[in-house]
Amino acid sequence: MQNRKGPGGALLIMLASVAWSFSGLLSKWVPWSAFSIIGARSLMAVLAFGLSRKTFKPTFSRGTWLGALGVMSTSVLFILANKLTTAANAIVLQYAMPVVVIFGSWIFWGQKPGLTDVTASLAALGGIFLCFMGGFGRGSLAGDALALLSAFTYALVFFAARLPGTDPADYTYLGSLLSLLFLLYVPFDSAFSLSPLPLLGALAMGVCLSAGYLLFTAGMRTALHPVTASIMANVEPVLNPLWVFLFLGEDPGALSLMGAALVILSVTVYGVVKNKARTMGQPGDPVPVP
Repeated sequence: MQNRKGPGGALLIMLASVAWSFSGLLSKWVPWSAFSIIGARSLMAVLAFGLSRKTFKPTFSRGTWLGALGVMSTSVLFILANKLTTAANAIVLQYAMPVVVIFGSWIFWGQKPGLTDVTASLAALGGIFLCFMGGFGRGSLAGDALALLSAFTYALVFFAARLPGTDPADYTYLGSLLSLLFLLYVPFDSAFSLSPLPLLGALAMGVCLSAGYLLFTAGMRTALHPVTASIMANVEPVLNPLWVFLFLGEDPGALSLMGAALVILSVTVYGVVKNKARTMGQPGDPVPVP
């Protein structure tokens, strides 16, 4: 594993987040069902990772299976949620993941959350509540629930990276491989067509997903601190609903926007505070390390 320092790792994480930020727009634009979209874009990811790994043979371990489950389920839940609720709610509720990681680390590794962790968690939960309130009357509560559930599956990806001998590239590839099973749904998808525009949208989704995976994996292989990585990843929940608003005119509503701002702000401030404490050599509150 590489261990180079400098801005390279942070830049890679940011670029990965930019690539992923188009998923909300493209999944709403492509008229296929969520399952067909998941299978099609996973095909691109499998090809990209297979070529980058120079082998299409997956590796198996406890950590790889856990991470693959997290990758696949997060992808499924996000696309389903994005079809049912606003792009802002779908991505922001997923980014409640740090709260899950904080308390999951307490339960499984005994890393009791400190005052900073609890404060950030309460602020993020307040933002989540506003997002749910914004969903009332918009027919999006089911989508909001799926998006919130994806925060738990997304946390599995970070927990898996803590297990010995686990490489993010291996479990991301295996998760994409498992997601290919959703291609079996294509014959039953009444909205599926081979028209140029849906095909172009699906191809673009695959490119964005694959590029994001490759950039994120490369970034996490550097000496980049996980707190810095989490800060750079906040580019995605900011840009994702912005693209949908600019190109599709989707307005998530005032409450959802307030909730989104609160979640993103709380996670970002939390990351900055934790990173500063570590830089100054202070023990601070326990930080969940992916």
